[in-house]
Amino acid sequence: MSPRNSARAATGDVRSTILRAAERCIQRHGIRKTTMDDIARDAHISRPSVYRYFADREELLLALLSEHSRALTERARRFIAQYPSVEDGLVEGLFYLADHGHRDNLARSLVSMDDSEFGQRVASTDAFATLTGEFWDPFLDAAEARGELRPGLDRHDVHVWLGQVGLVLMGLLEREPETDPAKFRDLVRSFVVPAFVTASRDSKPAKTARAVAKATRLRSVPARR
Repeated sequence: MSPRNSARAATGDVRSTILRAAERCIQRHGIRKTTMDDIARDAHISRPSVYRYFADREELLLALLSEHSRALTERARRFIAQYPSVEDGLVEGLFYLADHGHRDNLARSLVSMDDSEFGQRVASTDAFATLTGEFWDPFLDAAEARGELRPGLDRHDVHVWLGQVGLVLMGLLEREPETDPAKFRDLVRSFVVPAFVTASRDSKPAKTARAVAKATRLRSVPARR
């Protein structure tokens, strides 16, 4: 192995060590209470060494979330490929991602009541929109080619919105485990899908404006005690 390749491998190893340490710390302390000092101690490296690989705590946590997200992407794409319509693909794809994200310790921490502030910051970043786009763009491209996707949609805005809806659904699954999942599917079909389908497929286009307000308000649903 050349010196350059050896250096790259070493860099990758240290980065992976830091990320695995961050996972362990989050499992013990939660996202809000996990510090860079905690991660450095768990990784058995100095705090300045952590900052050589990640500019700040938020960048480190986003890198960790990216790993988890990309691990799910291929399985989720195969899952939604079985649904022939854009409506069904959106509903079932969003629910699939939310359900599996809800089962992931890191993703679940993002939408927990204690760590919701961090989750909201992450959801507003370009990196999170990029992750969302990596999953949804092949599906959206195919729907657009079939003439099923509403024309004129800004893809970046679409990525941001689908990412936000996914987090909303994850939060609902976390806070309302006894609720029939069919209820959440109906909410997505009624208040999210109309924003994406062509007018000829949308029998109630007036719902589009209400969709954003309705789904956004779902974030404020109080946790069950």
